[in-house]
Amino acid sequence: MTRSRREFLAALALAGRDPNVVLILADDLGYGDLGCYGAVDSVTPNLDRLAQDGARLTNHYTGSPVCSPARASLMTGLIPDRTGVTGVLRDEDDDTGLDLRLPTIANALRDKGYTTALIGKWHLGMKGAYLPRKRGFDYFWGFLNGTIDYFTHLSKGGGATGQRTTYENEQPVELKGYFPDLATAKAVQFVEAHASRKWFLYLPLALPHTPLQAAERWKKPEPNAEYRGMLRSLDNNIGELRAALERTRQWDRTVLIFLSDHGWVKKRAPAGAGSNGPLRGGKYELYEGGIRVPCIVRWPGVTKPASTVNTPCWFPDWYATLTGKRTQDGIDIKNLLRGSQSAAREFYWRFEDSAVKTPLSFALRQGKWKLLKVGAEKWLFDLEQDPAEQRDLSAQQPTIVADLERRLAGRF
Repeated sequence: MTRSRREFLAALALAGRDPNVVLILADDLGYGDLGCYGAVDSVTPNLDRLAQDGARLTNHYTGSPVCSPARASLMTGLIPDRTGVTGVLRDEDDDTGLDLRLPTIANALRDKGYTTALIGKWHLGMKGAYLPRKRGFDYFWGFLNGTIDYFTHLSKGGGATGQRTTYENEQPVELKGYFPDLATAKAVQFVEAHASRKWFLYLPLALPHTPLQAAERWKKPEPNAEYRGMLRSLDNNIGELRAALERTRQWDRTVLIFLSDHGWVKKRAPAGAGSNGPLRGGKYELYEGGIRVPCIVRWPGVTKPASTVNTPCWFPDWYATLTGKRTQDGIDIKNLLRGSQSAAREFYWRFEDSAVKTPLSFALRQGKWKLLKVGAEKWLFDLEQDPAEQRDLSAQQPTIVADLERRLAGRF
């Protein structure tokens, strides 16, 4: 069957109905970890295949270089400063979470008749009104905090350290097995059980966040065997989910979005594990390696197979794109996914984390220019010519620096 024929049938499958939506969020996955983003000796054939079937976004940005605020931004369509979550939620934050006044993507889609589910990692509130089922999700299965031991399922940090944080809805559950594989099985069950309805599945997978632990079935005798095994498990999740969608004849009426919450951590990572490709820096930083993330989208009737979207966009855009409701910080990017161009937009970040010694930092991107301020230091980069941020042009371009500083000051 030709591509044009497949695209026609995909559009026909969606005619007269809203598509299902799968939003898959990897955890700490670097820009250079996938074959379709330049990884040598790729262990991600399913994700690479997905990129061939859809659009690969090369200038897609997270809302924050750490877990909780990035997720808050994705769920609400707002920058972290507007969500009540500006840093990693740690043990001392167990009584708080995402601003209760804000609707999530799940709220908005449930209002449109979708059945909504979250399977995986939440990390936006541990108690009471902050729990997932109070934030628009009909079903929740997974863990509430930041990171767990993948085999014992006890918290390793980001809330309730040392305790069990795995739940099904509001009921604590004790699990047996490798958590990512269990999450995959739950996601497949959800897809199979709801084939006759329209649904939204938020699948925030824990991989490849530390601790570096891979099930034996995913490991091979090679350098960084644990990390590469975790990548294989992540990739298998996507393959099994796709197979379930195809088996239940939902593939061509389902939007699938895959992205990472931020870049791979370089400050505390074992040598050689994880890659942000050619990008500088990583998690906890506003260099490109911390905030530019892989993003693959297959949207029947919208994206073209094997296409590339180079126009910058970011996490807040997904709320508007999926719900039809523009937010203060996000816009509907379906036309970008179709291949259209748009005028230069502004993207802006503020971040600090005393626990890992990241000073107060600001960044603003407009068009090809990026202004970065870390503590008392300041740089200007031309990202079209220098995506690796190696050449500071602030001394040569003082007028541009002054303009971007004014714009940045107006954002915060």
